[in-house]
Amino acid sequence: MSIQSVIAQIPASTSNCGPGFDSLSIALSLYNFVRITPREDDRIEAMDTASAGAQKMVVEAAMGFAQSAGVEIGGFSYEIWGDVPQARGLGSSSTIRAGVVAGLNAHFARPLNNESLISLVAKLDNAPDNTCAAFSGGFCIARTDPDTFAYREHVRFALPDSLAFVAVSPDYEVLTEDSRQVLPESISFKDAVRSSNSLAFLVGILVSGDFDRLKDSVVDYLHEPYREPLNPFCHEAIEAGCHSGAYTGWLSGSGSTVICVSDRSHAMAVGEAMQSAYTANGVHSRVFRLTAENEGLKVKIDR
Repeated sequence: MSIQSVIAQIPASTSNCGPGFDSLSIALSLYNFVRITPREDDRIEAMDTASAGAQKMVVEAAMGFAQSAGVEIGGFSYEIWGDVPQARGLGSSSTIRAGVVAGLNAHFARPLNNESLISLVAKLDNAPDNTCAAFSGGFCIARTDPDTFAYREHVRFALPDSLAFVAVSPDYEVLTEDSRQVLPESISFKDAVRSSNSLAFLVGILVSGDFDRLKDSVVDYLHEPYREPLNPFCHEAIEAGCHSGAYTGWLSGSGSTVICVSDRSHAMAVGEAMQSAYTANGVHSRVFRLTAENEGLKVKIDR
């Protein structure tokens, strides 16, 4: 029986996690879905309305898959839905690209393995962090080539449900292209040392599970200071969350979402405090109280 459609469920993710620029990511219990249905013609079209940006991502992902897998994909209709907000630093672009390539891979009886899919989407995304979390779930550490920065491999650890990730998304977008343009060509040796120290300690704590020691563990001088003008009130929100019981916090990806990490008993108070920092400055925001998503991307085939 021929395949009628393929549905991919892809988790959101928070990347960088402070000093882990283009290296660290955590998959979160918030999802987008991508449905792909084969067509008789060669057109790639949305089942409903889709933005020009989404159409471009879908076509590029499809063409990238076809080239990597060595197949002729033909045409298909697609549908994208879910709760991951666009251009908010929660990996929405990665969910779309990953959903398309994973869906097509399932349709063609999986010619590419998981690492090949991650490598393809990381190239399309121009960063491996969100991609690793989208496919593998959990807490991911991506390794890149030191010369080309291309994705090479990753390691992954599961995180417990006892850890809460409180995400607050203010009502403004930050495009990744814009946020990369504000980054400097170089930073001071001192800033590199204190950021790498925080990175090493953060990874150790997340892997060891001694989460009480996360308090004040995130210190970043690689990207957050330069992105702050694009993300007004982000540090006020993180500080408010930490004052209300969170261990630590960071700018999620390039923003505008901020993340605070706490135990689940403090998640409600942390979210309210973070949101109040935006409300006090006249900015509407949305709160997500999430846990780590340890399973990663899933694909269902309809026949």
